Amino acid sequence: MPYDKNVLAANLRAFRARARMKQSEVAAAVGVTANTIMNYENGEGGIGYETAWALADLFGVTLGELGGREERKAG
Repeated sequence: MPYDKNVLAANLRAFRARARMKQSEVAAAVGVTANTIMNYENGEGGIGYETAWALADLFGVTLGELGGREERKAG
């Protein structure tokens, strides 16, 4: 399954809502601007690996979950 900005956007909005955080709070936690978080949530612009990793850590999910990919089991 290829990377889809819209899937990541929807997941990011859902994880942020579940955490009851404002865009500005998420932005401060991962070191970007609130406008950047807004852009990610609107499917605009590309997200860097370090920011994606920080977002996944913040919400307690894997990068695969953040990006909408199912995790594969080893073996």
